[in-house]
Amino acid sequence: MAHDPELETGKRLDAFVDAAFAFAVTLLIIAGAEPTTSLDALWRALGRIPASLGAFALIAMFWLAYREYGRLVPRRDGLSTLNALAIVFTVLVYVFPLRILLETGFHWVSRGWLPGAEIIRSAGDLHDLFRIYGVGFAVLAGLFAALYARARNHADRLEVPVERRADIRAGHEIWLIAAASGLLSAGLTLGPFAKVPWLPGFAYWLIPAAIGVRARLIARQPVDGTSPA
Repeated sequence: MAHDPELETGKRLDAFVDAAFAFAVTLLIIAGAEPTTSLDALWRALGRIPASLGAFALIAMFWLAYREYGRLVPRRDGLSTLNALAIVFTVLVYVFPLRILLETGFHWVSRGWLPGAEIIRSAGDLHDLFRIYGVGFAVLAGLFAALYARARNHADRLEVPVERRADIRAGHEIWLIAAASGLLSAGLTLGPFAKVPWLPGFAYWLIPAAIGVRARLIARQPVDGTSPA
């Protein structure tokens, strides 16, 4: 079998992305760590476990999304490689607002039982945090949308199998929904919407709702011999 430099580059790139996501999880844990030199410090560390678990789940979601892309798209070209590197950089930055937002959220949900009271001191702080997180989430989701768009528009060049192209289209549209939700969340911290502190967080619950609406619309499309997705 002849050696294929592009396929070899793709494998190395995917391995690098896997390692970068593992490092992002390490940063996530370090960001919330403190020396456990007393029982009180140990209890505070244990109290941060729910926020760490939630943040880990979101990082894992993005990692699994990239793994799914690798399953669907055999080849990488220059732009898709650059896109993947941009995803890595954004993830490594994204872990910090992610950690802070979730720790604040768990503190609020637990009515102060879990740590996080020292993070948010005013409504302005909360709005700033939602803006930073929303823009970061939108950028990261937008990069995934661009990755899928590249595969969708250059399916032959990237050797995407015909039976997987419907999945590529679906992935592109779903990541566009996610990116729009992040921008919406950031926008809801401005103007009259800023008076409702929980509204920016609600924007992310629209993602599964919008995906469900998309699925229903696709299901209603007439079958013409090709996949409706």
